[in-house]
Amino acid sequence: MNDIAPLIDHYLAEYARVERELAGSDASKRVRQAELKAFAEAGFPDTRIEDWKYTSLRALEKRRFEISDDAGDLAAHALDEFLPSGLDAYRIVIVDGHFNPRLSDLDELPEGVTVQSFAAYLNADDDARVKAEEITEQPGSLSAMNAAFATDGAYVEIAANTVVAKPLHVITLASGGHEDRMAQVRHRFVMNQSSEATVIEHYVGLGDKPYFTNVVTEAVMRQNAQLTRCRVQQESTRGYHVASFFAHQTRDSRVINHGFDLGGRLARTDTNTRLIEENAEIHLYGVYAPTGRQHMDNHTRVDHDTQHSVSREIYKGVLADYGRGVFNGKIIIHKHAQKTDSEQSCDALLLSDKAEVDAKPELEIYADDVTAAHGSTVGQLDETAVFYLRSRGVNESGARAILTYSFANALVQKVGIEPVERFVEAALLAKLPGGENYADLA
Repeated sequence: MNDIAPLIDHYLAEYARVERELAGSDASKRVRQAELKAFAEAGFPDTRIEDWKYTSLRALEKRRFEISDDAGDLAAHALDEFLPSGLDAYRIVIVDGHFNPRLSDLDELPEGVTVQSFAAYLNADDDARVKAEEITEQPGSLSAMNAAFATDGAYVEIAANTVVAKPLHVITLASGGHEDRMAQVRHRFVMNQSSEATVIEHYVGLGDKPYFTNVVTEAVMRQNAQLTRCRVQQESTRGYHVASFFAHQTRDSRVINHGFDLGGRLARTDTNTRLIEENAEIHLYGVYAPTGRQHMDNHTRVDHDTQHSVSREIYKGVLADYGRGVFNGKIIIHKHAQKTDSEQSCDALLLSDKAEVDAKPELEIYADDVTAAHGSTVGQLDETAVFYLRSRGVNESGARAILTYSFANALVQKVGIEPVERFVEAALLAKLPGGENYADLA
């Protein structure tokens, strides 16, 4: 405890410094204080905790991050490289943990669609809470840290029987203007009965200064609602990114979750859902591509807590140089969750003998009338296929890039939004050894 006491003291002092500026009623402030206490008692997770066995946060613990007092002053063109060409979307931009109305585009929102900053939502109603009441379990000391410090984010609510034709592009950006800044961002998506929407969560970083982004996203899924969520993580090479997603799924609700981890010095993503009523359904698709000395960790947990629920999960990792990847997928089929239908697979492709991946699919079944399967593979490129492409005039690095691109691109094409697919494909190809010469594939 003595080793971490100065670190915890720093964050307690930082909370005291910004407390007055944090959004929400007195009731929300009490929740924040309780969450701060929980974080202070637990501290940053370490590798002695099973879920953090392969991911060390020592680099974060060595620094003393501070909340930004306001959004960095950015020109509109700063976003240009992060806007998929041809994407017609509403846009909300969070810069350094604060809503930036100048860079956002929320004009002409259709009837039944509410999009506002999370801080504005908390300040508008004394009954608004920092944590969604429906999602009672949000484990993890960094989730508690977020609930205590959350400065802003996106609050989205879709009215019953409303289908939103255009996606919402939620950009969380680190401006890179100051060293050792942290953004504690909280998004909440409330999907009312028979509503449908698509949200693109986009995390990007500028500059070469170290920073820390800690984000929590909540999805409250009412009966027969559908949310398509596409998370694209492109933090800078000095960025530390920790993200948690918590979904609460009622009868006939459906979540399709796509995740693409391409940036950051260290990135950890926890994706959690609880299926609590019949015919709830979750689809999880993920691609992670650490190169250089990047470390990317994906943890998922699906709780089948009702009968007749469905989950599908496919993750693919592409690792080059000294890249390190972690995948841990846990599916729990509870005793009363009869007629569950669940499948999980994770595959990794190692492009270097220095790259490393730790994969741990887990399946816990306590019911006796279920269909469930899981599997994991780790391998290298098929040298016969490499030889075939080289015999057709493609150089070796290009052949390897093409085959690697094909391995991951099957999941990219599941997004179903062509401009986003093209954007992710180009970003992925640019990361692959030799891929810069084959950008026309995307």
